[in-house]
Amino acid sequence: MTILQAMDMPGKIKNVIAAFGAKFKENLERDNGLYWQMSSHDGRIKDQSHWRGTRRWYDERWHEYGDFHWSLLSRYLLTYAGREYCHSLHMKTALEWGCGGGANVRPLCHNNALVYGTDVSAPTLDECDYQMRCLGYDNFRKVLIKSETPEAVFATINSETIDFILSVAVFQHFPSKAYAEKVLRVFDRLLKDQGFALIQVRYYDGSEKLKQKMCNYARNVIYMTSFEREEFSDLLQYTGFTVHSVERDIDNSRDHHDYYFVQK
Repeated sequence: MTILQAMDMPGKIKNVIAAFGAKFKENLERDNGLYWQMSSHDGRIKDQSHWRGTRRWYDERWHEYGDFHWSLLSRYLLTYAGREYCHSLHMKTALEWGCGGGANVRPLCHNNALVYGTDVSAPTLDECDYQMRCLGYDNFRKVLIKSETPEAVFATINSETIDFILSVAVFQHFPSKAYAEKVLRVFDRLLKDQGFALIQVRYYDGSEKLKQKMCNYARNVIYMTSFEREEFSDLLQYTGFTVHSVERDIDNSRDHHDYYFVQK
């Protein structure tokens, strides 16, 4: 078709453009999954997913990262669940939501009976599983979920079977605050009665850098979603949780992290 011919068919051209735009319309929840799936071949995304031996994650740092979060989680469990609970960890079932390359899964596997790890990236889940097998752990179960439907986790894990959930360096990459609410409702269903969760989020400091992003997931992934403290506390309570503790910048102040320890 020539340009002149096209000019005589404005209605059809508009329909084609509209159809093309609808097909490729931005969908942040879908794009979230597509981005992290590129870990199969993108070293930068492997680094963001904490793959052992990739870029920042030399062996010692990879281990230190997991040990830090396990130590933090253990302190909270001792304080709010008690010594007897902690002595029975070898009988507990844990889950890491957004397990990445397994830095946090390693100490979970070492201390608990069964550990599930969810992720939206099949290559990253396979990497996590590989690292656990290399370390001699056979109590890890990988759970691949489609980014748009986090509730699909119930096809693999039954409701009210998880003792506690760990999720760090995950909520800040969520495509929206509404998506965070969706995942928290999944947490509520997964946890046993009185179960616990340790959740890290990025807090909003009023800067343009940390302002909630509304488009272009790949460009904004690192600083996509952040919460004011009262905002996230209210969301936790709205989705069925009691907030026991909130600590800020206990890893480092550059990352703007709040850690929430909550109970169902």
